[in-house]
Amino acid sequence: MLCSEVLTGLESALKVLKFNVGNEFAVLTVSFDPTDTPQTATLKKADYLKRYGRPGAADGWHFLTGTQSSIDALTNAAGFQYQYDPKLKQYAHATAIMILTPEGKIAQYYYGVEYAPKDLRLGLIQAADNKIGTPMDQVLLYCYHYDPDTGKYGAIIGRVLQLSGLATILVLGSFIIVMFRVGSGNKRKAI
Repeated sequence: MLCSEVLTGLESALKVLKFNVGNEFAVLTVSFDPTDTPQTATLKKADYLKRYGRPGAADGWHFLTGTQSSIDALTNAAGFQYQYDPKLKQYAHATAIMILTPEGKIAQYYYGVEYAPKDLRLGLIQAADNKIGTPMDQVLLYCYHYDPDTGKYGAIIGRVLQLSGLATILVLGSFIIVMFRVGSGNKRKAI
């Protein structure tokens, strides 16, 4: 039940991004239920690809299943814990997605069932070592810092002030140069 909420929240955030699954990055959806089969994963993938609706995503969004030993190895490596409740016949677990670097190292965790597209975009750019994104994204990453406690990006006031000060100096400097040129042009006309 909760897994579908996480996937729906992820898919909603991905739809807002200008980056495309399968082009700039890949998505791995991994089931930790050993009773899930490749067939159920294929059906789930088809459903979310239809919702996402962008060409090429099928090659970049992977839905994986595995044996209990494989699941244990992966969840332990990722620090992801879960428990099966036989009474409810459901798994109890945290709701989170993880962003990995191209080398497969975990760069960030995002908790909850809804993910801010801005945070997701900045996380992907940062994890990709700035190989995707625009120069404006680089400025944003200079001014914003990922806080692992909140799982969100927040402004670094000192850097925002530095850039604001630089912009003020450039604007004032340009204004002074223009005024000197206008003033020297008026002196020539008066002579």
